[in-house]
Amino acid sequence: MSDLPRLWSFAASPFAGKARVAFAEKGIEYELLEVHPAKRPPRLKELNPLGRVPVLEVEGALPMRESSVICDYLEETCPEPALWPADPAARAWARAWAKYVDDGIAVNFFLGMRKLAFGRDADDPEDITERLHVIVPRQYPRLEDALGVHDGPWLCGEQFTYADVAGMAAAVRIPQWAPQLAPDPAERPRVAAWMDALRARPSAAAIEAKGTPVEA
Repeated sequence: MSDLPRLWSFAASPFAGKARVAFAEKGIEYELLEVHPAKRPPRLKELNPLGRVPVLEVEGALPMRESSVICDYLEETCPEPALWPADPAARAWARAWAKYVDDGIAVNFFLGMRKLAFGRDADDPEDITERLHVIVPRQYPRLEDALGVHDGPWLCGEQFTYADVAGMAAAVRIPQWAPQLAPDPAERPRVAAWMDALRARPSAAAIEAKGTPVEA
């Protein structure tokens, strides 16, 4: 293993994408490995018993799994630029909205796309993708309100945080894969502007990043 951190990833995973964006925002050099979800190598299962990405390997440390855990590790080991607010109350606000975006938007949108691409589970209804995707725009009214609490383009106002990082994959992929789910600028102007601003950040390119393929 090289001295660089090694991130096990899948390009279409929103949570691996979140980790890649965090690395880009921090300006940290790392090694990126690409895993196909239908051909997961045994080494991935050794690192994460669930066999999921992202997983971060760092020389001399135990493997780290889950995107939020990886982001916290990067924040603690590379505190600049800060992606959590310094104020505890503001940090709690950001953490809550990061989870809201993860659970309400990313999970439902990307799980629907995964089932469309790789097939439904045996007990899924035929319209499982539609059922998951209809949940996504239902999150926009609360997000619209949250974006109006602080003066600035981001969920914490002028400071870009992990709450915004959580939305990057959806902001990039919804227009590409399911534009009918994009927020209507007339109805949800703050959410639409937020997603536009996310796509405009240089780190948005990390959502498209593919690593060195690892064969099963």
